[in-house]
Amino acid sequence: MKKTLIAGSIMLACLGLNAVAQDWYHEREARFRGEEWRGHVFEHVRVDLDHIGSAVFAAGKEQRRLQRTKEELAELQGKLEHGRYDEHELNDVIDSMVKSANDQRLSPRDRDVLHDDLNRLRDYREHHDQWRR
Repeated sequence: MKKTLIAGSIMLACLGLNAVAQDWYHEREARFRGEEWRGHVFEHVRVDLDHIGSAVFAAGKEQRRLQRTKEELAELQGKLEHGRYDEHELNDVIDSMVKSANDQRLSPRDRDVLHDDLNRLRDYREHHDQWRR
């Protein structure tokens, strides 16, 4: 009886976590509807990294790389808000995110999210002069 209650509790907890994760993916889809997201692209990508990074138990070197990438995204967002473009820093972020997007420890859905983010960053790199706030 006790084992059944424990198993049931674990199953309910897993279902609850799954519902929270589903909500995050729906919220993400809503963030990227229309064109409004363009003025906050780096902020949104950083939110994605925060969410996905919390699901991965990264080793020290990987954790430092992810942290640096999030810091660079924050810097790029500030530059975007002031109309400045830094291709070198953007390329560093893209290179780092390629490594994350190919990390097999991530779920296929999270890798898809990162690939989508990479496409948005590459689109910004190609058309940054048209992405003014």
